[in-house]
Amino acid sequence: MNLTEIIQKAVGLMQAGRQAECVALCHKLLERVPGQPDALHLLAMAARNQGDAVAAERLFKQAIAAAPKRADILVNFANFLANQERQREARTLLGKAIKLDPKLMAGWYHLGLLALKMGDQREALRCASKATRIAPAHAPAWELLAAVQQSSGQVAEAIASCRSGLQHQANAPRLHYSLGQLLRQDCEFEASAEAYATAMSQGHVTPDTYRNLAEAWLEAGKPEKAKAAAEGGIQQFPEHASLHRIRSRLHWELEAPGDPLEQLGSAARAQPGNTEIWRTWVELLNRLERKEEAATVLAEARQRGCPDSPELNMLEAGSLAYAGKNADATQVFDQLCRNYPGHAGVRLGFAQHLLSNRDPARAESLCGEVLQQNPYDQLALAYLGTAWQLLEDSREQWLLDYERMICQVEVPPPAGYDSTADFFASLADELATLHRTRAHPIEQTLRGGTQTNGFLFRLKHPLLRELEAQIRQAVGTALAEFPRDNRQPFWSRKPKQNELRFAGAWSVRLSSAGYHTNHVHPQGWMSSALYVSLPDEVRTANDQAGHIQFGVPLLDQDLSLAPRRVIKPEVGTLVLFPSYMWHGTIPFQSEQSRLTVAFDLLPGELQKQKPTQ
Repeated sequence: MNLTEIIQKAVGLMQAGRQAECVALCHKLLERVPGQPDALHLLAMAARNQGDAVAAERLFKQAIAAAPKRADILVNFANFLANQERQREARTLLGKAIKLDPKLMAGWYHLGLLALKMGDQREALRCASKATRIAPAHAPAWELLAAVQQSSGQVAEAIASCRSGLQHQANAPRLHYSLGQLLRQDCEFEASAEAYATAMSQGHVTPDTYRNLAEAWLEAGKPEKAKAAAEGGIQQFPEHASLHRIRSRLHWELEAPGDPLEQLGSAARAQPGNTEIWRTWVELLNRLERKEEAATVLAEARQRGCPDSPELNMLEAGSLAYAGKNADATQVFDQLCRNYPGHAGVRLGFAQHLLSNRDPARAESLCGEVLQQNPYDQLALAYLGTAWQLLEDSREQWLLDYERMICQVEVPPPAGYDSTADFFASLADELATLHRTRAHPIEQTLRGGTQTNGFLFRLKHPLLRELEAQIRQAVGTALAEFPRDNRQPFWSRKPKQNELRFAGAWSVRLSSAGYHTNHVHPQGWMSSALYVSLPDEVRTANDQAGHIQFGVPLLDQDLSLAPRRVIKPEVGTLVLFPSYMWHGTIPFQSEQSRLTVAFDLLPGELQKQKPTQ
């Protein structure tokens, strides 16, 4: 064979995954032609693939020294350096590559990827646009362009880029998936589901695709199709716990016949070594208050050889506590703290157990350890407040000022409405169309009602857009009265110039005997309850039915702590409070529903909502 044929054969071996043969052939080639750049280049990539970074860098440099004007070698070396977190060096090399060969699509594409990673949106857009012009049939270039546009908040432009790419290359499964993600972000849920389905038909079959397909169908108002998508995902990926969780959740919320956890249990027994499956089964049994079954399942998991995990051990500790074996549960938590010294969840689980057993001093210490790592951990602050309450420590009032930190503010109607009552009556009708399930979410705090799916204010309903604007106005009014205390974990986070972003927003519809268990919001800074419609019995009641209460913790044991404050709901009134403050709803009896909008806020600049990945 001549030199060209040998190089082609070596490249073919590398592409076929026959790396050892490729390496051997390259060494023979170097014996024949010392310093041959293609052989050095292939050996560099082989060393990279084997994880030998030192050898790979040395060989790349030798290849470039032998052929300094080979742009393709510069691109591969740059990608190697980028994977080594040496972005600046990589960017310099990619710049050289596109100067040497301005029509090398790979150079523009990888420079765009790197620029996006480094936060240089303008450069990323320039490079991605150039790559699509050079190679319009190269689907990854269109994916990159869409990703850059999405990250800049240009969702419509990103959708158009995906569709342009698909006109040039229809068989592009990842591009169809990207289109599905963007359409879902743009609230085009049925079109999103169709894009996901096309991606799968072309080979992009992943657990995330099935999960997003299920969520898209649910958001499109077709929960049965959502359940079918989750079930299809389980058939393909029976080991994937999150798909089982979605399927069980939908079975429960749709009130489908049979046990919503039956399939999950069968999957666990079929996979005794899958800790996540067993953990999911036990967690959902607990959520459904089937705690005796949960204890039995935990014992079965151990009998079948399920591997250990801190989360599974915490569930075992909780099961022991439920059975009244508090000393045994304490022993399990003690061991977990020794085994997992940096695990915040273990410490918070132990703190909750200790509070339930009236050992607030030790719980306080554990919360302090968590807060040293994350001063704004909302659950740690909630447990700390309860510990101080039990210790009769005056710092409880500093952390939880139930009079000043709970703020009631009226949400004014937007222009075009005669009154608050008119606006909220229209809003109630609109929200009713978004409550598409028949039972409360299996993993949420409400009981006897339903909750909307996904971020409420991403929807294109004009009334919701108006509501968001009015809420921002009302929150701004409340913030104007906030003090600033740089030592206090709630007041210290008061944003400058009212810069706030939503960490979530949803609507809850409670039916008769419905309520919220006492809870906190771990992902927020300030949380809320906005009353959209109320039963007559709640509006006119002399008792506290349907009211919101504050200061009663949810623990394994009822400590019989009285609420620190109870507020009667009023239509159009927004109640704001720290996310770490315990709160819940007192049950009520009525033929009418109690409809609210709730959201969590975080200080900081408003960011565009991104779809689930």
